[in-house]
Amino acid sequence: MEPSKEKLKPKNVFGYVLILIGLLVIAFSAKIVFPGLERLIGIEAIVGKENVVYQSDGSCIYTNPTAMLKWITSVAILGMVICTTGIWLSGIRLKFPARK
Repeated sequence: MEPSKEKLKPKNVFGYVLILIGLLVIAFSAKIVFPGLERLIGIEAIVGKENVVYQSDGSCIYTNPTAMLKWITSVAILGMVICTTGIWLSGIRLKFPARK
């Protein structure tokens, strides 16, 4: 038997890249992605304008942790969707053993 020499197709490579991006989004959704989203959209849009209290030193306090949790969860779900799309494009298939 000869080992199969399968070339990487651009579709498969793109799938692997999507898997990596999806996993990174999931892993860093609370530490990196959410603060970036906060700067891009604005914290008032995320948690509601009435739930942001500005301090005298320029910092702010968020009084609606549920809204923040929803945004972080939605970013993590988006990462899962990206990862799943990458698995589908890359051709990775899970094989389960037959039942006895």
